[in-house]
Amino acid sequence: MPSITFLLAGFGRLFRECLSEAFRDDESLQMRDAVDGTDSGEQIAELQPEVVVINVDGREDEGLALIGRLAREHRDTKLLVFGMEETHESILRFIEAGAHGYIPRTASMVEFHDALGLAARGEMAASPAVTYAMFARLAELSQLRRRTETLETLRLSTRELDILRLMARGLSNKQIATRLSLSYHTIKNHVQNIFRKLDVARRIEAVEHARRQGWLDE
Repeated sequence: MPSITFLLAGFGRLFRECLSEAFRDDESLQMRDAVDGTDSGEQIAELQPEVVVINVDGREDEGLALIGRLAREHRDTKLLVFGMEETHESILRFIEAGAHGYIPRTASMVEFHDALGLAARGEMAASPAVTYAMFARLAELSQLRRRTETLETLRLSTRELDILRLMARGLSNKQIATRLSLSYHTIKNHVQNIFRKLDVARRIEAVEHARRQGWLDE
């Protein structure tokens, strides 16, 4: 089985040397290097570790910004957090920023090893309670999104939604007027109202917006 390559960022020399010594004979792990947290982006690009463990002890706001940046710039690298305040709120903030889990300050070497393995496999390295809280948060965000989309749909009248769906089928204003037995000017006014309500300037933008929201499924 190939070894898991990992990088430490923001840890002191003593911690790094102790960890290196503890895993020296463990062929399943390979510690690539260690860097200051702010310089870890360049080091990740150069060394290509599978997992990066970032120590944010006492600098959670800086750590959140770093996690967010690294998650955007290095999508294939799994990020673990160490030294954070171990509350559900704090942990969820880091997970939402892009972390794949955390390693508690009180973790044993076995638990440290297990967290690296979970992250390398793309699994969440967190306690069952935190995992439950994370899924509850995702459900809450999903419900909020559905509620927002429903409210946005209500911004358009039934007639405007009908016209928007016909626009998506490529019909011109004149063809829509004929199909709905309405005047050309009435359809033109409806189209302008749709543009205004959706804050778009062109038909294709209105149709793409409707498609993203799932309004064209019917």
